[in-house]
Amino acid sequence: MRRCRETAAPFEVRLGAVARVEPRVSEVVAPAGVADRGSWLAETFPWRYGAPGRDWATLEPTLHLWREDVLGAVRAIERDCAVFTHFIAINAIVAAALQRRETIVCQPGHASITELALEGETLRVVAHGERMRGDDVR
Repeated sequence: MRRCRETAAPFEVRLGAVARVEPRVSEVVAPAGVADRGSWLAETFPWRYGAPGRDWATLEPTLHLWREDVLGAVRAIERDCAVFTHFIAINAIVAAALQRRETIVCQPGHASITELALEGETLRVVAHGERMRGDDVR
């Protein structure tokens, strides 16, 4: 979450407040025993142009639990706010809002802003953030 905290820091200064850290919108965790996180991410959540997509249904149960935690945290938000999180979490949220089964449905760039609305229990994409340049995911 270090990069998210760094991105949130100017926002905190501007508001004169300290952001609350919500572990449920944290970065996806690789399973125990994964030695090369980058390769695991690329295989599990392919984002490169032309890479075959993955469906959430094909992923292991622990990733489904992580996704449900992310979505639960977002659906529990009661007022306008800013959430600083990671590429895969943004994709999990946007995929749910678009009612899509793919793990990667957008390419948010570093420090881009994706705007969502929560209407009851329904998520809606208001605006996509700036698209990543090159192969930014690490």
